[in-house]
Amino acid sequence: MKGKFLSFFFSEKVHFRHYFGGLSLLLVILQLLTGIFLIFFYDPALDNAYKSVQYLTNDVTGGSLLRNIHRWAAFLLFLAVIIHLIRCTLRWDFFNPAKRVLWLTGILLLLPIFLLVVTGLILPWEWKGYWFMEIIPNYFEFIPRIGSSLKAFFIDSFTLPRYQVIHILILPIITLILIDYHFLDKMRKRGVFTYILRHTLLSLPFIIAVIVLSKYVTIPSNDPQEIPLPLEGRYIPAPEWYFLILLLPLMYFKGKVVLILSIILPSLLFVILSILPYLYRGKKVPEGWDFLKKSRFRKLIKGVVVLLIFFAIAALVYRGSYMSPTLGCNGCHHLKSGFRMGVPPKEFKDRNALPNLNDNLWMMGHWFYPDEVY
Repeated sequence: MKGKFLSFFFSEKVHFRHYFGGLSLLLVILQLLTGIFLIFFYDPALDNAYKSVQYLTNDVTGGSLLRNIHRWAAFLLFLAVIIHLIRCTLRWDFFNPAKRVLWLTGILLLLPIFLLVVTGLILPWEWKGYWFMEIIPNYFEFIPRIGSSLKAFFIDSFTLPRYQVIHILILPIITLILIDYHFLDKMRKRGVFTYILRHTLLSLPFIIAVIVLSKYVTIPSNDPQEIPLPLEGRYIPAPEWYFLILLLPLMYFKGKVVLILSIILPSLLFVILSILPYLYRGKKVPEGWDFLKKSRFRKLIKGVVVLLIFFAIAALVYRGSYMSPTLGCNGCHHLKSGFRMGVPPKEFKDRNALPNLNDNLWMMGHWFYPDEVY
């Protein structure tokens, strides 16, 4: 009996890196369930959006926990997807003709998941949503020829109801279709429910981590005692790490450097990853790489690659979180890069000229309701 139980849950190699694909599916399901709950309390109006989020967080039983689960599950989802992608790349899955569709749909899934996070951050319409609606049009402005038109389109066509429809309907449908093509179609023969049950139990440590983080590391706007102090750089949440990597060049450079680092390189990487199985159609792992098949060399090289990727991402995240103009007043007004979200007065950091800067309640209102005039 014990042997059958273990064989049911460990039919694959006993290593958690083999379950990050299944963990990603579970986190998508968790996002759908918590998102359905959040929809019923959200008001997509500019003057009521954040107030409805506050009501959900502070007055609805379990609202704060579910909102934070929705946030932390998205964080862990990106982490799980990246680990899953690195693992599949290091296994040379793109050389396998049988996995061509899996590879292509897996790469394509990165886009709707990324856009789901973007639209999800904009919907609450507090400082972070306002910040994203300022920086994203500026980001697309660097695209040659069509950049200015794209920027004008994003600004002129923006409404919260439209973004809500994109977030809760269009992108989830695209995501579910790609997931179905990615592996559910094949998994139906083995049993989708069995697959989900197996990975649910094996992913319990990660699910528990999401719940613990949601309980004890809440979104800063939940706690009225943590009043943001932009001038001091305290209690100010930075943008999520997976956005900082793309946005750092926009914050530190100007001109063609931004175009190359923030747009051309990520786009090229995405296209190259997408077409890898078709570039190597009918080919096998090159003979010159036979040494990679040896256990010691394979583990050493894979370990070095994973560590290099990890430290590169960690360094960029550290710089973006603690050493960039995303913190403080520049986080919204982008004075360093020349972009301004509402032109502030020249004395906007002078406490003597602006006594309101000493009023924490005023600062909190200015921070969390940036679309209103204070």
